[in-house]
Amino acid sequence: MDIMKAKQYALFFVAAFALTGCSGQAGTEPGDTAAGEDNAPKVQAGSSDGRSDLYLDGPKRSGALEIDATNVAYLYHRMSGEPASIDRMMTEPLKLRFDDEFARRRFLEENFDEFAKLVDEAVSAKVYTVTLSGGLEGYDFDREGFPIDGLYDRTMVTFSADASGSEGLDFALALEGTDELDILPMPVEDAERRSNSLSNSAVDLEVAFTPVEAGWEKVRDDQRRTVVGKAYSVKVLSPDGSVIGTIGLDSEPPTRPLRVFAENPFKKSMLINPWTAENAPEAVLDRYAWIIDERWKMPSYQEGDNIEEAMTTNVSAAGGCVAQYGYSECQRLAQRRNDFITHCTRSVPDNRKQECYSIRSLPYTDQEANAL
Repeated sequence: MDIMKAKQYALFFVAAFALTGCSGQAGTEPGDTAAGEDNAPKVQAGSSDGRSDLYLDGPKRSGALEIDATNVAYLYHRMSGEPASIDRMMTEPLKLRFDDEFARRRFLEENFDEFAKLVDEAVSAKVYTVTLSGGLEGYDFDREGFPIDGLYDRTMVTFSADASGSEGLDFALALEGTDELDILPMPVEDAERRSNSLSNSAVDLEVAFTPVEAGWEKVRDDQRRTVVGKAYSVKVLSPDGSVIGTIGLDSEPPTRPLRVFAENPFKKSMLINPWTAENAPEAVLDRYAWIIDERWKMPSYQEGDNIEEAMTTNVSAAGGCVAQYGYSECQRLAQRRNDFITHCTRSVPDNRKQECYSIRSLPYTDQEANAL
C-alpha cells in the first residue's frame, strides 16, 4: 500500500474519532450486578484494595466525547492497564492493508503520535455521553411523568471488540444510577396535551456519565471488559432529534481527573511484538503482568470474576483457540507455547520463574500466532 495514501487515511482517522465522535452500534440490557488544575499526572493515595500505587490522576478534563466502539476501547485500556493491541487498533478500523511488513511498520511509527492523542482525548473529556434507544411508557400519575423503557438499575451497553481492532473479550459500558433517571417529569396538564405524541413512542436517550473504573466483569455466563460509569443526567430526544426533556442534573459535570493506570498501555514500545523480542520471555512477562499479577480485577471484584473462567468460556480468549485459528493451527500454537514456557523457566531470573507458568492463561493473539 502506498504510504502517502496510508497517511491520508490516518488524518481521516484523527478527524473521525476526535472528541466529538459519533456514537457506535451498541446493545443495551439490564445490568447484572457485579459488584487537577494542570496536566501533570498525580498519584492517588488511599485505596480500599491496597493497590493505589497502580493508578494516578489522568490529564485535566475538557471537551465532550460521545462513546462508540472505538473510544470505549481506548478508555477501557487506559483505565485498566490491559495491554492494547496497538498494531491492530491503528489499522483495523480503517481497513488498511499493506504491501509488506516494512510499509506496515513505517505507517505505525509515523502515525503513532496522532493515534496517542486520540487515546489521551478518550480519558480527558469533561462530558461523556452515550446514546441509547428507549421508549416512553404510559403516564404515571403518582410520579407525575412518563416512565422510560430502556434504563435499568444498572444499564449495560455492549460493544464488539472487532470494531476497534482490539483482540479478546468484547467491551461493555456499565451505567450505574440510571434507575434514578428513568422517568421524564411532566405536569399532568402538559402531559395530556402531548400524550398522543409521547405515550409509548420511541425515543433516543443521551446519557451523560463519568467513568469510574475499568476491568473484567462477569455478566451472566460471559466475561466482558467493562468500563463502569456513574450516570448523572439523561436527555430525551424525539426520533427527529428535538429535545423532549432532560432528567437529572443541569449543573456542570464532575471535573476530577479520571483514575487511570499508571503504566500507559498505549506507548511506542508496545509496537514491538514481545513474542519475538530479543529477550522474549521477559518481554512477554512484562507485557502481560496485567494478567499475571491479577491487575485485571476491579475493586468490585467478586468470586467468579476470574480470568481462568474467561479463558475457557469465551471464544475470543485462550479457551477459544480452536474457534480463532482452527484445530490444526491451535495444536501448533499450544505446543509452541509449552516450548516457550520451558524456555522461559530456563532463561529468566529465579525470582520470575514462577511467572512463566502463568503464560498458560494468556489469551491467544495474532502477535503470538505470527511469532511462533
